[in-house]
Amino acid sequence: MRVAPTTAKSSLTARLTRLAAIAAMAAIAILSGSAIPAQANPTGDSTQAAQSSAAKGSKGRRDSSKARRTKARKQAQRRRAQARKAQARRMRRVSRGARISSNSAVARPKSKASSSGSDSGVLDAGFENGLFNWNTAGVGESTPTVVNDTVRSGGWSSRVALTGSQDRSELILGGNGGGSTSGMVEFDEGDEYFYGFSFYIESMVYGEPGAHNLIMQFKGDDDGSPAFGLQLWDYEGDDGEYEDNPKGLWSHGPSMDGDRFLAPVGEHEWHDVTIHFKASAVGAGFYELYLDGDLIDSRSGVSMIADGASYAYIKDGLYRNGGEIPGTSELRLDAAKLGPTWDSVQPG
Repeated sequence: MRVAPTTAKSSLTARLTRLAAIAAMAAIAILSGSAIPAQANPTGDSTQAAQSSAAKGSKGRRDSSKARRTKARKQAQRRRAQARKAQARRMRRVSRGARISSNSAVARPKSKASSSGSDSGVLDAGFENGLFNWNTAGVGESTPTVVNDTVRSGGWSSRVALTGSQDRSELILGGNGGGSTSGMVEFDEGDEYFYGFSFYIESMVYGEPGAHNLIMQFKGDDDGSPAFGLQLWDYEGDDGEYEDNPKGLWSHGPSMDGDRFLAPVGEHEWHDVTIHFKASAVGAGFYELYLDGDLIDSRSGVSMIADGASYAYIKDGLYRNGGEIPGTSELRLDAAKLGPTWDSVQPG
């Protein structure tokens, strides 16, 4: 069948319109595609990303390392602060109000280790560093020397010897070994301590009532006699009560109720003395006296500070009436310690 010419023309026009529309759409698509930037190189993008990530990681590690160092520094500072506080607490427990000068070992680190790490408040005067932690201000006619032939602990002890009619060879606790009393330990009202020392009798001219023969004393800052003293006598007693073993340790001074027999002591052997005491000048003190671990005497309600004195201090050595008991007397002293507990002052 033949198509009318008008209809054919319309059909052709419609096809051309559709083709033109398709071409326009294609052109728009082409133009739109050219306007889109070329896609970046995937490999280049990965490299840049990796570099960026590595830089961030390095910075992170530096930040982390710096943070760790800062944290460690702060922890160390805290530990040092805690150690200083602990040391201050220990010092407060040990000093208990005693006047101790700045060059005393109680107020500064010790020059040698004590028997226990917890004993940092102990004044160790055991002769391992010569006469350090003693002074010789009241030494008398003969200065004690440091020897290593007979020792109780460590490698050194002190030899104390008197000859002829000599009266005195004594050391005062606290100081740097010289003749100054700077550093001397002074005991005031209410001060409580343990004091330990060991002695060895090499040879002895023993006294008896009427002649002092002191090896240790709590002396006051006056010119009077000590309130507490320990001495060596060879005395059978007024009624022969000590005739079986008359050589022994005797008390001396008003706080000990005068001269009394305390315990026998042998020669050429070490004896350990421990004294737990509370100082007082008004009868509010006490003492407990141990010899070789055994309690041999104790009293309460006593004055360890002599009447008329403002404080007490410790002397060790020999103090005798040389004119009444002349001859050669020789002791070894060792393991002297002042501290807050029984264990802290025992021989090492």
